[in-house]
Formats: sequence, C-alpha cells, structure tokens
Amino acid sequence: MSWLTSLGLCAAGLAAIIVEFFVPAGGIIGILGLGSIVAGIVTAYSSYGAVIGSIYLIGLVVLTPVTMAVCFKFFPRSIVGRWLILGKRPGAAADAGQSQDDASRCDRPSALVGASGKAFSALRPSGVAVIDGRKYSVVTGGEFLDPGTPLVVTRVDGNRIKVRKGEAES
Repeated sequence: MSWLTSLGLCAAGLAAIIVEFFVPAGGIIGILGLGSIVAGIVTAYSSYGAVIGSIYLIGLVVLTPVTMAVCFKFFPRSIVGRWLILGKRPGAAADAGQSQDDASRCDRPSALVGASGKAFSALRPSGVAVIDGRKYSVVTGGEFLDPGTPLVVTRVDGNRIKVRKGEAES
C-alpha cells in the first residue's frame, strides 16, 4: 500500500472534520472524518511500522488543531465566509436615515425622560408605545391604557421605560 493512501485518508479526515463545523449534519461527517484519520494512522502503522506510524500519529495530533485554528481565522475573510457571515448589523440600512439625536436617544434610553408619544398597543400595564417615531416596550404605573392614548415618559430604569397618561396633542 502506498504512503499516499495513508496521507490521503488523513487529509480527507481533516477536511471532513472542518466541514462538520460548517455543515449541519448531526455529527455524521465528523465521525466519518475521525474514522478516516484513524484508518490512515492504522494503515501507516501496518504498512510502514511503528516509526512511520508514530510520525503520522504525532503529526495529526499537532496538525489537526493547527489546521482548525487556521481555518477559523481565515474563514470569515474567504469568499464563502463573506457570503455566509453578515457584514453589517441587521437593520443598519433602515437606521441610516435617522438623525443624530434619534441615534443618541436609542443608545441612551435615559434621554427619553420627558418625551411624549402614543400607545401603539393596549398597555395592560405593559405594551408597546411610539415615542419620537420609534417603538419601545413600556410599562405604566398600573393603569390600563388603550391604543392611541397620549403618553409621557416619566422614568427609565435600565431598559425599562415607565410612562403615564399625557395630555392630548392638538
């Protein structure tokens, strides 16, 4: 048996293990890859003796994690990686037209205190409100408010926005 057979089995096994990380196959490809690596090592031991078999074994013990690390490092920059991995955060195009003030309010919810808006859904006592043209999850002090009710932001604790019934806008 040729040394290329052992080397080919090991290379195919490494390739299968790497493919297993990117293809949802339930572990079948990885198991086949591991089996191929073991078959390559066994073939090297049986055909060439303990010295060459040990070289194959040590080489694969070192080469497998190095190959995987290199693949994970360079995969996002490859053609397939760029195609699979999102370059921008979702919704970035929709947010491109918002003003700097809107963006700062989105980043700092505490800037919403005193802002007015309307209930988008029924607030019982939590729901969704539109404040300065953006939807937020809000809570009331316990009262139930119908959709369209004018609101005023009274307090922001972390990401919890507390509102009360406001004055009707004319």
